[in-house]
Amino acid sequence: MPSFRSLLSNFFKLAGGYSVVSDSGAWTYTGPSAAGQTVNQASSLTYSAVWAAVRSISEGVASLPLQVYRKDPNGGRTKATDNPLYSLLHDAPNPEMGSLIFRETIMGHVLTWGNGYAEIEKDGRGNVVGLWPLRPDVCQPVRDENGDLYYQYGNIIFMPDEILHIKGLGFDGIKGYSVIANAKEAIGLGMALENYGASFFSNGAKPSGVISVPGKLNAEAIGNMRKSWEEMHSSSKNSHRVAILQNGVTYQSIGISPDDAQWVGSRSFQLQEIARWFRIPASKIGDTSGASYSSLEQDNLNFLQETLRPWLIRWEQEIRMKLIKDPDIYAEHNQDALLRGDSAARAAFYASAISWGWLNRNEVRSLENLPAFAGGESYMTPKNMDPAFGPNQTPAAVDQQSTLNQMPQPQQNSMGFARLLEAARKQIRKIESTHLKRIANKPGDFLPALEKFLESHQERVQIILDPVLEFIKPEAGGAARAAAAHCADLKREWLDIAGESTVKNFKEKTEARLKTWLELPGTWEDTSWLQ
Repeated sequence: MPSFRSLLSNFFKLAGGYSVVSDSGAWTYTGPSAAGQTVNQASSLTYSAVWAAVRSISEGVASLPLQVYRKDPNGGRTKATDNPLYSLLHDAPNPEMGSLIFRETIMGHVLTWGNGYAEIEKDGRGNVVGLWPLRPDVCQPVRDENGDLYYQYGNIIFMPDEILHIKGLGFDGIKGYSVIANAKEAIGLGMALENYGASFFSNGAKPSGVISVPGKLNAEAIGNMRKSWEEMHSSSKNSHRVAILQNGVTYQSIGISPDDAQWVGSRSFQLQEIARWFRIPASKIGDTSGASYSSLEQDNLNFLQETLRPWLIRWEQEIRMKLIKDPDIYAEHNQDALLRGDSAARAAFYASAISWGWLNRNEVRSLENLPAFAGGESYMTPKNMDPAFGPNQTPAAVDQQSTLNQMPQPQQNSMGFARLLEAARKQIRKIESTHLKRIANKPGDFLPALEKFLESHQERVQIILDPVLEFIKPEAGGAARAAAAHCADLKREWLDIAGESTVKNFKEKTEARLKTWLELPGTWEDTSWLQ
């Protein structure tokens, strides 16, 4: 029974065929350059600069671990190692090659042809079970007479969801341009310079000097003079020996001509030219002129951020569109592999991560491919820091817990009430001091910024006062009324300060007021909302 693809191919033939997505014309033309060199995808790779650029980018992308993650309900993520795509993308996309070789091959196609294609193999239930590279010179996107997109591979027609298509910069978003075709002249010039150098040293090399004698010498005399000169001055052990010339014999040294000297500079310039075409630091293709340790370190960072990152995103988005159906599953490259640094740098990085509590010890051991140990799942927090937010904690909840930690043991007298209120007052004043200091830096925007701050601050004050008032006087009207009254007083006071100030002295007055803000005496037990 004929396959669906065969039937589709026959249908196109009967219907009058299909058209190429875009006639890129000169964009994909390769052939003789103005320098007389034949430039195509194969010959360009014999030019060392192109080979180095293609290899650096291909290996850079392929060497980063490609992992599949599952989104957690709390906003985090975990590796989806139980998903079949994990082993397919991370380990081996087909029985004949590993993930690195597969992705390196596709990237090599993209960087030379502008497009990399892979057939998506599926089982009877539509699950992806394999990825197979296709020749980029044979595969191309096409449209039928209705404008629907397909992929033609020889006589085979693939549906769009059967092809993983990694493309470079293009005109229509469907097919990428070939860098080799666009950079034909730059590559051709570089190849011509290499050929000129090879020809210079093989056939056209110039003698180091000329010996002149008066009169005419026969062949035997010329041979004897050459032999005698070479015996005296050839080889490194005879270098810098003094030459004694008699009977009017003279010697003239021949150096490199200005044209030949320019050839050396031109070769260096062409390295930078190729680096521009591939958007890669020149040091990555062997041009380290003027480079230092710090500049090479910056080149490595630029290589990841500016060269590799756009390609990584292309891969991740194409995988999301063609291979993944579950919205909670996604693929992402682990870019830390290129930023590992040496052992001392990693140790300092891990020490900071553990000390500040955003990595635990087992997570660090996992990054170093070491086994976990019991008790290594706990997170550390410096003792002089406030409690870190937990999964179900908000900043307001932390403020409330901080107030409770400062509260004394319940005492049924006015002094006990005052101490409870004082703990709450200090916590609230600290928050107010921080925010008021920040918004007072812009006098022109102070009033709207104050309104915005008070909108959220009232809820925060209510949460802090709630346990205090529940303990002191539950029937007093609650923390909501207390917070509203407090914020109204706060607003009135700072509006008075703003009204009495000018633009020039506003900041000075606010700074003077905030100096004593935390030490304001508390007579909270006499306030109206406790009556």
